[in-house]
Amino acid sequence: MGIATWLPTELTQMSHRVDSLFYVILGVVTFFFVLVEILLVTFLIKYRRTKKNQVGANIHGNTKLEVIWTLVPAVILVFMGVMSVKYVYAEQTPPPKPYVIDVTGHEWWWEFKYPNGVDTHNDLRVPAGTPVLFRITSGDVIHGFYIPAVRIQQDALPGRLTEFYMTAETKYIGQTFPVPCDQFCGAGHPDMIAHMTVMSESNFNNWLSTQLKKQNANA
Repeated sequence: MGIATWLPTELTQMSHRVDSLFYVILGVVTFFFVLVEILLVTFLIKYRRTKKNQVGANIHGNTKLEVIWTLVPAVILVFMGVMSVKYVYAEQTPPPKPYVIDVTGHEWWWEFKYPNGVDTHNDLRVPAGTPVLFRITSGDVIHGFYIPAVRIQQDALPGRLTEFYMTAETKYIGQTFPVPCDQFCGAGHPDMIAHMTVMSESNFNNWLSTQLKKQNANA
């Protein structure tokens, strides 16, 4: 499970790294929020107008302090940006020869095509421990292919391919995860949810073989 139960399951190693970065950012933001509020209240009390001091002191700026409180947040923001972009590009740079699944968004369902020709609707299966590359597009309007347990989303755009990859950890074999559309795409958008099942490699191959026989029998 993740660091905290209020977040989705960390299905991949990248999910764990993204959550770790999230907690770092949350900690930094919380620290500075509390610091600023404490200083704000302190200064409101210390420099409030009193009967003896109706005008208040004429205080000039401090160049050294102003440089510090400008540079420190800038450095922190650059760090957050670099790490965030690094993780996004890492998800979009698969290792050599991943297992490729073509994903197509429709109003209002997901279509998944596997290399052996199997074609499923709203039923996504992935082998644990194997890098899986999703090649994503749309057959009509813009959709959003989102797997919360993987912590990444890609828009499904008509006439264009987007992609990201994931490697599900083997400890989640047998578990199923939601795959919603996160771009409003019309009246059926709330019901546009697929389900992804993590399988062992042998069970995954058996499932593919069985599905292909069923598909050919119904053709």
